[in-house]
Amino acid sequence: MREEILRIDNVTQEINGITYLDNINVNIFKGEILGLIPLDNHGMNQLIGLILQNVSITFGRVYFDEQLVNYYEHSNMTNNRVALLDKNTNLVQDLKVMDNIFVLNHNYNAFIVNKRELRRKTDELLKQLDLQIEADQFVSELTVYEKTVVELIRAVINGAQLIILNELSDFLSTEELAHFHCLLRFYIRQGISFLYITNHHEEAFMICNRLALFDRGKIIRIIGEKDFSSRTLAPYIISLDHHQASYDQIKQPGVFKCQNLYTENLKGISFSARKGQCITILGMNNSEIKDIERILLGRLKPISGEFLLDGRELDLSSQSGMLLDEVAYIPENPVQETLFYDATYLENLTFLIDRRLNKSIISKKIIENIREEFRPLVGEAIDAKELWGLDMTSLYNLAYLRILIFRPKVVFIMQPFSQADMYLRNRITELIHMLKQKEIAVVILAVGSYDILTVADKLYTIKNGRLLTFNNCPPFSE
Repeated sequence: MREEILRIDNVTQEINGITYLDNINVNIFKGEILGLIPLDNHGMNQLIGLILQNVSITFGRVYFDEQLVNYYEHSNMTNNRVALLDKNTNLVQDLKVMDNIFVLNHNYNAFIVNKRELRRKTDELLKQLDLQIEADQFVSELTVYEKTVVELIRAVINGAQLIILNELSDFLSTEELAHFHCLLRFYIRQGISFLYITNHHEEAFMICNRLALFDRGKIIRIIGEKDFSSRTLAPYIISLDHHQASYDQIKQPGVFKCQNLYTENLKGISFSARKGQCITILGMNNSEIKDIERILLGRLKPISGEFLLDGRELDLSSQSGMLLDEVAYIPENPVQETLFYDATYLENLTFLIDRRLNKSIISKKIIENIREEFRPLVGEAIDAKELWGLDMTSLYNLAYLRILIFRPKVVFIMQPFSQADMYLRNRITELIHMLKQKEIAVVILAVGSYDILTVADKLYTIKNGRLLTFNNCPPFSE
């Protein structure tokens, strides 16, 4: 009989009258990767928190390593031997790799650090895993992928028996993800278990042994590996396919061009976008995409190259200069980074309209016309006096629709589907299509290809700083 590392047995968790976990039943075996697809993100933070720490629950029991560690009558708040890996690294940037792996963990008991011995142990471990990382490297010098690998190694060395992997494809490229999966298989053979949280069933099928579907605080189904198929998941998954014109159907003139762009990580890339067209720049690692983002924000001056809009060279010195040139940017986390929560919904929605109309004072009549025009799209949220308490869909509507009102000639979007559950991904897809329908050129910057093809007319791939491939994406309505 297989040993369990975790069993959550009939657990319900209510906080301030809100049910976040609703009669959860799920288990993870030793040496298993259990996939978890959140159809809705309600309760996800609470579930992760419950696995990490024995917090108070309303009903049920939790077993870890086949020992009762938490139940509804008593929660001792102890931590389980569980680690969490997500896009927010816990490594100390100013320390070396060997220090992060061995010194900063609970199992290191030496009073004097023997650097030579520490370096030897680290080099042996990295060589065993066939990793091109140096023990003496500072963490700040590592790529996002390398940091993730070091965090994985440190978690194992630190004694974690279960490791939660949260949305890896949001920050690792397809190629990096494949390499990381090899490491997971190595540690599975050592008996380490993983909870693999992803919004993409295709990704889960590649690595997981079983798959759990999570919706509104409930585990609604467990699917075995032999039943992995899109047909099995069809009753639970919202299709993200939307009607779009193929590349050959688009006859609009070119509006945006990137010409011969050189940075430390980009080696002379060139691409273009037309009115109403969506292109995706898919990087094989974060550094290439981040360079384009930093240029857009005025934080990086390219070694050479230029951005052209209608044949005119753009000012790359600041983001505000880009706005004046009718180039907009939506960051990876727009609801955290671009909205003003103490202002009204309408004030946020019309935030850029003065630039569009070239007026410092906007009449009440124009504002009221916008209110009534967009009410069918956003509902009662249009009358909200502040943004606090609004649901995520209303906030994403706001982040995208104010770009629609501004009507730039081109908008860059960084990782649009990052951290979005299935329902929100569907809405983001609709919002991007709205931008295209207004003849706005859309450029998506991404490291993962999941969901991107539902909106892209062209796909560019960058590897080692060079534009390697170019694909015409087929119409997805077929």
